[in-house]
Amino acid sequence: MSNTMYIVILSILSLANNHVIVAKNIIGTITPSQELGMGDSPYATGLLIIILLASPLFVFTLSHNTINEELRSRTIRFVATKTSRENIILGKFLGTLLFWIVCLTAAVLLITLFSKSFYVSELTQSIIFVAYFIGLTIMLSTVISKTGITSFLGMALSIVITALGLWSIGSDNILLKLYSYITPYFFYSQDNEIYTYLVLIFPIIFLGLSLITIRKKDL
Repeated sequence: MSNTMYIVILSILSLANNHVIVAKNIIGTITPSQELGMGDSPYATGLLIIILLASPLFVFTLSHNTINEELRSRTIRFVATKTSRENIILGKFLGTLLFWIVCLTAAVLLITLFSKSFYVSELTQSIIFVAYFIGLTIMLSTVISKTGITSFLGMALSIVITALGLWSIGSDNILLKLYSYITPYFFYSQDNEIYTYLVLIFPIIFLGLSLITIRKKDL
């Protein structure tokens, strides 16, 4: 797990650093960084750009088999004798979320060495954004028994959700507009930062569906 954490942190830093120059150009021209709640710092913008683009793939790749692998190997039976199924789901979610909180906080702390500022708001928004996909991943892993399917579906969804989510922000297509309401990208494109906190509703819904599903499964 520690090696994975180092890889994730270094990947975030490397990609964020590559996007700092792009972020500077963005801020100096059409300022979509502010539209996405990114503020006006190239470092904060670079970090959030990579979170918005790459974190769905990272989350799905690392966590697609969080529940169904336990079900396949039957190891969940031993855990279920000591705690409830609800606690298993919540524990998986909180454990995965804690992993990402540590990774994102470490990345922000290292970026602070260059920017001389600690981006609390951007860090919080990044954590909320990642929480959306953690909840979605756990739901898929609970509903779908085959780890191979969740692996493929996770990678496909990470691309589709990101591409359509970003496209829907500037599109007048009614179907894309409706779609945008169930993705975090719509909420992150609003002027008022409070909208980003509404994204927390979705992980709660995903966890609720996961709990309903796990109760019906034969362990």
